[in-house]
Amino acid sequence: MKSLKLVDGDLVFEDGQLLMVEGPEELAQSVQLILGTNKGEWFLNLELGINFDVFNAKQPDMEVMRDEIRAGLHQNPRIATVEEINIISDRTSRMQQVSFVATSVDGETVTEGVEVNAG
Repeated sequence: MKSLKLVDGDLVFEDGQLLMVEGPEELAQSVQLILGTNKGEWFLNLELGINFDVFNAKQPDMEVMRDEIRAGLHQNPRIATVEEINIISDRTSRMQQVSFVATSVDGETVTEGVEVNAG
């Protein structure tokens, strides 16, 4: 599958041409978009994304946060299994550094990190 290349949510141009991504890079970009979207935020698919309220709770529960990340990753039908999820929370900035290891249905390993802004 091919997609337009995004960096920090912006389309990437080179020599006046839109850049494309495919393969593992495209899959990683796809799951980053899901994890960076608050569920109900995108009007064309209100089920896309994760519930940021889980990460912004007064007493955040790491297992609930991991479950939300896992559910978000499985919104992409190309993710077969999620082997590992690590979350480092910064309560001051209300940001979470999330890293994960997942396996695609093609057997490719996806190792990625994303910042979740629950603020």
